[in-house]
Amino acid sequence: MLKNLAPFAAIALLTAPAAAQSNIDGTYVDSGGYTEITVAPCGNARCGEITRIIRNKPGETNRDRHNDNPALRDRPILGITILQNLRWDDGAWRGEVYNPEDGNTYRTEVRRRANGSLEVKGCVTLFCRTRVWPAVN
Repeated sequence: MLKNLAPFAAIALLTAPAAAQSNIDGTYVDSGGYTEITVAPCGNARCGEITRIIRNKPGETNRDRHNDNPALRDRPILGITILQNLRWDDGAWRGEVYNPEDGNTYRTEVRRRANGSLEVKGCVTLFCRTRVWPAVN
């Protein structure tokens, strides 16, 4: 009888990670309320792009002026991909997050919370900072 159950057990093990995968596609507002970020498929991963400027942060322009690359400092913030190469791994979406406020890219873990918001954790070495982005209704 156990031999008959083996194929079903194998199928259950193969489909379990996919079933547990959290869907993060949608539009969110950054934690400061300055921009909307839309998360969607990009190839075999997920990416997040700034799709709307809600208001300017005091002292900032709508340009990527803190970018390490001088050639990119005049590009508009609108349309920049800030979440890149997000792939489902061990209970979270892992990839990179670009922060236009300082021009740096960080390792990131992204998770959808029960209330629909997105928890975005950016890390450099052992130091991490977590932000919560509410979903746009």
